[in-house]
Amino acid sequence: MRPRVLIVGVGNVLRGDDGFGVEVARRLADVPEVAARAKVIESGTGGIHLVQELLDGYEQLVIVDAADQGGPPGRLYVLEVEVPEAPATSFEAWQDELTDLHEAVPSKVLVVAKALGVLPKRVFLVGCQPLSTDEVAVGLSGPVSQAVGEAVDRIRTLLDPVEDLRWRDELLQVMYWLRGEGLREDVTADELRRFLEADPGLLGARLAQLVAEGYADTVPGEPVRYRLSARGSTEGQRRFLDEFAPFLGRESHNQCGDPECTCQTSGEACARLGQRAG
Repeated sequence: MRPRVLIVGVGNVLRGDDGFGVEVARRLADVPEVAARAKVIESGTGGIHLVQELLDGYEQLVIVDAADQGGPPGRLYVLEVEVPEAPATSFEAWQDELTDLHEAVPSKVLVVAKALGVLPKRVFLVGCQPLSTDEVAVGLSGPVSQAVGEAVDRIRTLLDPVEDLRWRDELLQVMYWLRGEGLREDVTADELRRFLEADPGLLGARLAQLVAEGYADTVPGEPVRYRLSARGSTEGQRRFLDEFAPFLGRESHNQCGDPECTCQTSGEACARLGQRAG
């Protein structure tokens, strides 16, 4: 069976941290569960090669590359890429344009693939903030080298949507419960591990994915702390009540019992209840 996901490690291994994507791709190729779900390739320069590969047809594309976003070296970014429309044209007409993948991703190459009708439904960019990509050097810097394993974990979460949804539910419920009980307004990955059995790297990857999807925000500092966003709070409440409503009283868990209310208070203290009573 043909893999449904294409993972592309982009970079030049002779330019220091620019080799990040290539190193991640090599690590992923040795992970059996990844090999079972995805095709992993390395791509230095030559965007035409990626478009040719996409002609085989995939449902999801994951691009791994060094990405300068102005953050500290080694910070990872997981972004779902929205590709704009482009006028339809022939494959040959684009060949001269696709000479440098770094210039093209995620814009030019992906626009061409979309125009040709071969762009997967979902496109992700897993980027790492480099320390240096300008000098000729072999090997990654310390911070970027440490981020390789985390990138592998994050990409593994992208390949299993069912498991991804399960973990999203678990994290939102626990974070919502901790806040509702007045125990934690924001949490670290280590604090969450007291309630959830998970590998530290994988848990960190899932928390970062919550942030990327808008369910949580990060709190500056070391270690990084996470708190629910407005969207995450709403979803956390809904999922908590769906899971535990049969075991809770109307005023349990500091809630008024209204699934559409996010008051975080009890009983008559809720303004909504007061309005209905009036």
